[in-house]
Amino acid sequence: MIKNQEIEDRILNAVHSLPPNQRKVADFFLENMNVVALSPIKDIAQKAQVSEAAIVRFAQALGYRGYKELRDELSATLKNQISPTERFQQATSEKSKTSDTLKLVARFVITNINDTVKLLDPQVFSEVIDCIMNARQIHCLGLELSYYLALLMTFQLRLYTYDARHLSLDLLRYQEQIATLTPADLLISFSFSPYSRETVEATAFAHERNIPVLAFTDKKTAPIREYATYCIHIKTDGILFSNSVGAIAVVINAIITELNFRDKERTLSALKLIEDSIKDERYFITK
Repeated sequence: MIKNQEIEDRILNAVHSLPPNQRKVADFFLENMNVVALSPIKDIAQKAQVSEAAIVRFAQALGYRGYKELRDELSATLKNQISPTERFQQATSEKSKTSDTLKLVARFVITNINDTVKLLDPQVFSEVIDCIMNARQIHCLGLELSYYLALLMTFQLRLYTYDARHLSLDLLRYQEQIATLTPADLLISFSFSPYSRETVEATAFAHERNIPVLAFTDKKTAPIREYATYCIHIKTDGILFSNSVGAIAVVINAIITELNFRDKERTLSALKLIEDSIKDERYFITK
């Protein structure tokens, strides 16, 4: 069985030799494989804004007889993707072979970290650092698990004296808060499956207002990618339905660390404040 990754690699290897209209098809396929797997050619042509003939020729350029053969292969891989329930059942089977749950969970986290490192383009990472350093204000948002990731990012940035704010829905809707931002600011959005509609719509609103957006997400088909200036793809596979945050924490830590390396004066100033703070016995136990 050919996996989605193999089909993706085949597209990436062929894309530079394709004519412009077929490159447009390639871009759509790479971002919407799950949609393609379930859609007739007419719908794909309309969504990708290309002709049906261009899609057929694109499939043939990849070595398929036509679009149907390519779609059927994608559909087969989609059916064979492991669901959260199946992943848990698989993990339960593995658990029966070992009493060490820590090692079992750690194996998922280590795999996520290694896969994320392979996926992350160093050039994009560098541009993200530049964008954060140049932003007037930084606003972080996310809901459910992503709410706490946005809080973590805000805390880490504020710790090193960046003007970072956490956006919540306690008083105002996201759109009302984003309306006060300018293109000199930066919005950082965390959006992991299942994707919050409020997060995606808020990010889209920021995009409409020409506000730079840094998105953290887990899939190339994630709806937030369409509105992101920069997108960091992080693997979050876990034993249970909830996303594993290990690789996300590593990326956040890497961003903060690189910021500190880039701006040593800011870092030294922040560390001095931290050192003075932890010596204050009103707040910290020093003995």
